[in-house]
Order: sequence, then structure tokens, then C-alpha cells
Amino acid sequence: MVATTPTALPGVGRDTKPVVFTTPPKDKKLYRRITLPNGLLAILISDPEMANQVCGGSESDVEMSEDDSGSQDDENDEDSQSEQEGSVAPSALVKKAAAAMAVGVGSFKDPDQLQGLSHYLEHMLFMGSKKFPDENEYDSYLTKHGGSSNAFTELEFTNYHFDVKPNALYGALDRFAQFFIDPLCKADALEREVMAVDNEFSGVLQSDGCRLSQLRCHTAKSGHIYNKFSWGNRKSLFDEPQARGVAVRDELVQYYRQQYSAERMSLVVLGGQELDELEQWVSDLFSSVPSGKGARPTFFGAGMPYQGGHMTISPSVKEGHQVMALFQLPSLTNQYRSKADEYLSHLVGHEGKGSLLSALKAKGWASELSAGVGESGYDRNTAAYVFEVHITLTEAGLNAEPGNGLAPMGLLFQFLNLLRAAGPQQWVFDELANIAQMRFKFAEEEDACEYALRLAADAPYYAPEHLLNGHYLYDRWNPKLVNKLLDQMTPSNVRVDVQTSSFSTIPGGPLQQEPWFGMPYISRPVPEEILNQWGSSSVTPELQLPPHNNFIPTDFSLRSDDTATASTSSGTAADTQSPRRTTRSQTAQEQPTGTKARVGQKHSFNGSVISNGSKSDLEPSNSVSATPPVMVCNEPGLRLWHKLDRQFETPKAAAYFCIASAAMYETPAAAATTHLLLKLLEDALCETAYLADVAGLSYDMWPEGLAGIEIKVDGFSHKLPLLVDYIFQQLVNLKVQPDRFERIREDLVRRYKNANFKPDKHATYLRLYAIKQKMWPVEVVQAQLESLTPSAVQDALPGLLSLVCVEALLHGNLTSQEALALGHQVQTTLRAEPTDADSRPRDCVLQLPPGKPLCHRVKTKNPEEGNSVVELYVQVGTDDLGKRSLLDMVDQILREPCYDTLRTKQQLGYSVHSGVRLTHGVLGFAVCVVSGTHGPCALQERIEGFLNSSTSLLADLTAEDFERHRQALIAAKLQQNHSLLEESDRHWEQIQSRRYNFTVRQQEVEQLKAISLEQIKEFYAQCIPQSAEGRRCLAVHVVSNTHIEETVEPSIEDLDKFKGDLQLCALPFSPSLAE
Repeated sequence: MVATTPTALPGVGRDTKPVVFTTPPKDKKLYRRITLPNGLLAILISDPEMANQVCGGSESDVEMSEDDSGSQDDENDEDSQSEQEGSVAPSALVKKAAAAMAVGVGSFKDPDQLQGLSHYLEHMLFMGSKKFPDENEYDSYLTKHGGSSNAFTELEFTNYHFDVKPNALYGALDRFAQFFIDPLCKADALEREVMAVDNEFSGVLQSDGCRLSQLRCHTAKSGHIYNKFSWGNRKSLFDEPQARGVAVRDELVQYYRQQYSAERMSLVVLGGQELDELEQWVSDLFSSVPSGKGARPTFFGAGMPYQGGHMTISPSVKEGHQVMALFQLPSLTNQYRSKADEYLSHLVGHEGKGSLLSALKAKGWASELSAGVGESGYDRNTAAYVFEVHITLTEAGLNAEPGNGLAPMGLLFQFLNLLRAAGPQQWVFDELANIAQMRFKFAEEEDACEYALRLAADAPYYAPEHLLNGHYLYDRWNPKLVNKLLDQMTPSNVRVDVQTSSFSTIPGGPLQQEPWFGMPYISRPVPEEILNQWGSSSVTPELQLPPHNNFIPTDFSLRSDDTATASTSSGTAADTQSPRRTTRSQTAQEQPTGTKARVGQKHSFNGSVISNGSKSDLEPSNSVSATPPVMVCNEPGLRLWHKLDRQFETPKAAAYFCIASAAMYETPAAAATTHLLLKLLEDALCETAYLADVAGLSYDMWPEGLAGIEIKVDGFSHKLPLLVDYIFQQLVNLKVQPDRFERIREDLVRRYKNANFKPDKHATYLRLYAIKQKMWPVEVVQAQLESLTPSAVQDALPGLLSLVCVEALLHGNLTSQEALALGHQVQTTLRAEPTDADSRPRDCVLQLPPGKPLCHRVKTKNPEEGNSVVELYVQVGTDDLGKRSLLDMVDQILREPCYDTLRTKQQLGYSVHSGVRLTHGVLGFAVCVVSGTHGPCALQERIEGFLNSSTSLLADLTAEDFERHRQALIAAKLQQNHSLLEESDRHWEQIQSRRYNFTVRQQEVEQLKAISLEQIKEFYAQCIPQSAEGRRCLAVHVVSNTHIEETVEPSIEDLDKFKGDLQLCALPFSPSLAE
């Protein structure tokens, strides 16, 4: 669709022929493409669903006049109640406005004497402008109006973006525009922000992905644009330039003036205003952006970055081994309609029968494989496209002849020879085109900020009419281009990178060192005889082209209440009309379950009465999306919730299952066996389930500790029941094959070894371990994994599934009858003795003792890690609506000052965050700081100092600012779900936590409306600062070798002994659904 007005604003250019944007049928937004007199391209998007949020005056006008860590995961079991979004009347779901600017200059333009300058400049633009000189003005404005911001530097562009409540969009745009008109780049902020860049760099020094990326830059051809250090740090941006007499600020400002030019910029603005009003705003605010530097730079003539037939070997930080084959291809920027690289990615990266991955698994050489051109600037740019085949190796794969991880390369080149011999297959391309068209037709709404930043980045590369659908466009089959790319994918053109934790045992050399990460590596040609062998090897019979995909859906009709299948005006994804739903009235199955809930209960906090709500927890609001799921089955062994989608009207569904069995987490051995069984099941499913995934139907599964295991299936509803049935049939009939067992166990043991390598994840894990009543340590489960045998796992399976209860949510394009049939089918397949859902074991939290902060202190798991972490956790108490609302308001008010104080002003570290923690029904508040420059004791002192000073911050908070924060938080609670899956996740969180309060957001809104600033002050003073009487606080220190000399006496040496002396927190209210 297109939206335009007859006459453009003076000086504002529109295309002579209006651009007709191709949109999904469900997209009701209006689009317009304009060019300002200075050459700035702008995409304007008006969302009618936001219109009610901008009526009645704009706030901006006023402003202008003025988780379970028992495995490798760290915090899956926690949900933060602190969100930040827009605001309207608290009775309807809301959306956020957003904007993004892609400046067509990035790290490729960094001067050699100031490497990382583009990244540095990105940081400095946040530090105030001539019109808004306060360096915190932009972030402060956004926070008060329910928004957030970020930016990132790529190789050919730099992206700045924000979101905000719709009626504050003008004020945000006004501040945002000044980034590109007259930033101050203050001299007194220069060293502080270079430290922020340096802290950001120090945070990735132990990242295997970042280390490898920089090694590729360092070993690129000398003088090539890849041969740079795009991160930047204090050494490259401050110390060395100053030593050479370079005036860094002068260079920064000069670079900005030379490179940031309006005709190199693409802006996207998404709001609820009419297109004409948005156009006027953009014209008023962005026409002053300087111009005249010419079109954005391109690098089509830069040549290929790497020497072919070469390899590097480098150490990995984490346990494991990877081999990567990189093929250098010409830039395909202008070939997006033929998707030749996607065609090859689909075939090389396939996981079905006859695939390269299946052959590698059969030999015991690999556990995972991915292939294709990545999304980063190093993978795709105007100089080159880099097609990467990434293989996760087993020990056998690393050591198989000819050694050094090269054995899988032989099979890779056999598969490429197969593709050459078979020739380009149009049926494969047509299948991909059909799936892509299907995905686009039924695409659901993206997050506003993500949508804006993606369109801003894409605008220079897609034809105007393809801006929205270019990613999905497969309308030019080009077999010649496929063959041309295959001609480049040869042994003489390949670069091989091996990254291994066994680097010290690799023979050969000599050793070299990458200067910025200080990483040793080996660089050498691949031996000629091996290259010749790869090029001439015949194709093994195990390698085949993939089969036709029978999981591609063909039924896109929408279900209704009274019939399993509603008639539609279109039956296939290729049709142009959107499917229509038959008219129906609400049935009894969509009504509240009638479960008894506490009504009008109140909670007292120091004399302040906080209502817990006057409506039933299960009573829906008038909003369609707030209509709760209905419990359609509650019998021994099965509790089933269902909701027929009436909001998104898409032929998709989500099927979530929790299989609860006390036996699955009874001992560390049981936990290890359960997790390994799931990995064995995933491997057994792989060849078939991969076809479903390609066709838009995916699944996931993981252990949930005491809760049992979770299996989630989501996607197009037509064949979802088939995949669900296949998964559960494979589960109960799983045969543990010894030849696969060792490969899968090795991979899982490696994951446990790599758990908590990042110090902030380690801190969170330890905090959870300290307060959870039952949680098996990662190291203990790992030890049990290493002792398991195939027969032991096979023998354990019946016992784990012998006494279970299934609780499930079926949401989307499924009727209640279909949901019941699927639930009973799962129950029948499991053949287990049923148990009552309310008798399942549940996680409990221990109550910290009052008094001085407790401290637990450990070393970083990685001895080379230079960053230390403090996570300071204040336990507030058992969750209820009143306390949760008060704590959410505290978080809303303190979040931005916490970041500004500890990160921006005090420069403690790049990573600073605070927020609410809701752990199995117990509320808490945490502040976490990661630092390479300050030890944990100093960090804790600064955090405590901020929390203490926040008493004054709250005391000085004006009524006007308090109301803005309140409205921002209310809007966050009412944020509209972007997709069916997002709504499913919200409902499932209520089921999985056993709160069953599906309308909690509306209740929280009513609670927030009643809260006063005085109540916030009183609540904060009684719970959070050091002066709070009865404060319950735990500080977890994860200490790097850099700060190991700190002297401190931790109050908790042995966490298990500490936990043995604690009492349980009271369980929160949970409704009984037995009747």
C-alpha cells in the first residue's frame, strides 16, 4: 500500500511516481518515502493503532515550551517485572513509537592512525548537543517517557535508534536530530567515553567469537579494508595518538564533519501521527543536517580480503573445537531477488537425511553445522560476501586424519562436488520461494525499534518498492549465478579457521600473536596434497540432495468456535487476499474458569494500605488479547489450557508442554540423565524435525529442574499436531545407540564445563544457588554425566516417565476440540501413571537473614578473565501485587540514574544494570556491575553508595516527574503483544509459575494508579538502602586475577552449609484448580 498527499512540502522531494510498498495483508500501517532538500532519505510510517495514544495533545509540546542454572543456563527461572515502554489511558493495550537513523559510514572509513574512531564517535554523540547541552538529556527524556535507546557501529554504516511513548515522539526526535546537526563532543567527556569504549572492549577479550573476528581482520591481506581494528580501545584512540601529538578531539570533530552528511543518511520514523504531520516534523527537525559530502562510500573495488588455500589455528577460551571454511564471493548486494547465496546455504546447511551434517555425525566427527552468509558487516558488504561453513567438532573430528580439524573439509568438498554435478535445482529454489512468500504473507508485527532500525539499514540497498519484502523476495531464479558462486567455492579459494581448546597440543608453527587481543595463533598454507585431494575426491553415497519437504503447510484457513475449519477466501500462501474468519459469538469455553481467587485482599506496609485488586485473578478485561486461556481439561495426568486466537488472525499456533516428574530431578544423577536423554532425543528428531523448521514449524526442549522438562512447538498450525505427535512418539520409544551416545554426551559435558565462563552469568548462578532450596551444582551434574553409560540411560527412561503429569497450553489456530484431542494424544503416548497437577514438586526460596550484607566470593572460572563482577541482591519478600507494584516503580525511577551514575559518570565498567528479580514467587532488587578496572569491594561500595543516595533522589523527585514515571510504567504493563508467540509466552509464564493470573497486567495497572510518591519513598527507605532496618542483602563477588589481591573476609565460605541454616520464604498465593 502507499500513503501520500497531493502536494509535497516545499523543498521536500517525493518520487515522481509514488512508491507502492508491498506489505503483508495484516499490516495496516501507512508508509511514505521522502527526500529532504539536503538529500536525507526518510521513511515515514503511520500506525493507525497508535492514533488514540497521540490524541488530546502531545507531551512533547509541553517539553518544547519546556532461570534454572542447574545446567548451562543461568537465569531461565526468573522474570523481571521491570519493562520500559509508552503510556496512555490504562484500559487499552498500547504500542511504542520509534525512530532509527542509519548513517552510511562505518569502521571501513576509520583512519589508520585512529582505529576504532567510528565506534568512538558513536559514543560521543550521546554526550549532548548545542541545543540540549546536558549530556544525559536524551536518555533522561526517554526514560521519563517510557523509552530506551541504543546504537551500534557496523563496517559500512552506524545505526542510532530509540523507542518512546507515541505522544512524546516529537520531543525525542528533536533531541535525536541534534546528534546529526550540532553535537558538542565535549572535551571533558572525551576521556570518560574512551574509557567506556575501552571497557566495552575489555568485556569481549575472552569472547571466542570476537577473538576470531579480530584474528580474521589481522590476517587479512595487508592494506585491505578488512585489515583494521574496528573495536577501538584506549590504546588505539587515546594513548598512542596523544603520544604522537595527535589532537584526538580535533580529529574526531573533523571526521564527523567529513563523513556525517545528510545524503548518506536514511531515517525511519514510526508513530501514530498522520503521515503529513510526521513529514512536517521530519522536515522541521532534520532539514538542518549538514550535507554536501557526496553519496555514501562503497567498496566494490576493494578485492577479496583473504588469501585462498590458507588456514589459521587459534586457541578457544571455552572448551571445544570448531572448524570454519570461508569462501570469498563477490558482493551480492544488488542480487537480493535471486537469493543465490540463500539457495546454497539451504543445501549446504541442511540437516535432513543425506545432508553433510548427517554424514559428519555418522562418522562421529561433528555435532552441529551451519552454513551461509552471515548478517554482520564482515560477512556481507559492498566489497565481498563471505560464505562460511561452521562445524562444531568432536574430539574424533579434531583428530581424524589429516588432523587439525581438517577431516570434515573433505566431506564438505565432496558435497560441493555433488551440487556441481547435479546442477542448480529449480524445485529447491521454488520451495524456498514458496516458504518465504508464506512467511511474509503471515508475518507478524515486529518490535517497533527493531523494525525501524532494520528498515533504516536496508533502505539504501533495496529498491524503494521492495523495502518491506526484499528479504523475502525470491522472484528471479538465476542458475548461472548459482554456478558462478559454486565456481568460487573451491579448495584454492577457501580460508580455513580452526579454533580449539587443544591449541597447546597442535604441532607446527611458528607461533604469532594478534596484537589487540594478545592471542597466539598459527598461520600457514593448507598443504598442496590436501588441497588436491579435496578437489578431486569422489562423492560418497551417503551424501544426497534433500528430499521434498512434506511439512510445508497448505491449509491456511482459520479456526472458529463452532467448526474445526472455517471457510476462507484463500487456501494457499500464494493468494493475495488475507484469510477471513467466520463470524462468531463468545462461547462458554472463552469465559473465566470460575476458579475461586482472593477478592479485595489488601496488604499493609508500614501503615500504607495497598490493594491486591478487586477483581478475580482470572477475570479478563475487555481487551481481546487479555482474554485468558480457559482450562478445558483438569484430570489426573493432564491439565490443559486453551485459547483460540482472535487477535492476530494468523494460521499459527503454539503448543507448550510441561512434563512433570519428581524422578527427573531427584538426584544429580537423575538430573544428568534427564538432560542427556533430551539431547539424545533432539539428535533422533533432527533429520525429520529440520524439515519442519524450514517450513516454519519449530520446536525446543530443555530441563526445568524440579518442574520437569518443557517441550515447546510453534509455527504454522496445519501440521503442528504431526510434529507434536512425532516428538512424543520418539521420546517414549527412544533407543540409545552407543555410536551416537558418546558424541552427544561429549557435547553436553562440554556445555556444562563452559557454564558460567562469563563472570556476570557466574554471579547470577551463585546468587540463585544461594537462595534456592534445591538446586544441584553444575559441577556435580557434570561429574554424573561423565559416568553415564548407554545402558544406564536406556534403563532409566521408563522410570523417569512412569509417574508424570502433563500441563499444557494450546494457543492460536486450534479449536478447543483439537486442543483436547492433541492433549489426550500426548497423554496416551506417554503411557504413564497419572498424577495430580497440584501435587508436583515446586521450587522454594530461602529467606536471607537480616543485618549486614552477606558476601560470597569466588574466582572467575576462566583464569584469563580480566573482569570482576558484583551482583548486589536485596531480598524484598514474598510476591504480592502491592509490593511488586512498589518495587516496579522503584526500578522505573532508578534505572536510568543507576546507569548514568555508575557507568557514565563513575566509569566503573561498560556493563551496569539494575532491575527487579522475581524468583519462584520471591521479590528482590539487584544491581550488577562488570568491571575490568575496579575490584568487587570497590564496586560494592559504589553500588551501596548509589542506593543510599537514591533516598535523596526520591526525596527531590517532583510530582510531575513521578507522574511521568508512573505513566511510563503503566504503558509498559499495557504494551501490546507483537505476535501470537509473545502472547503465548506471557500466558505460559503464569502457568509455569502456577500463579494462573492471566490478567495480571491489568491488575498491576490499577494498583499503579493508586500508588503515591510518599508510599514509594517509605517503601524504598524500609527495604533497599543500608539504613533499612531488617534489610536482607547478599553480595556475590566474582573476582578476576586482576583484583585477587583485594582483602576481604567473605561472610559465606560454604554455600551449602549456609543454606542449611535458613528458613523458607512463605509461598505466594497460588489458586487451587482442583475443582
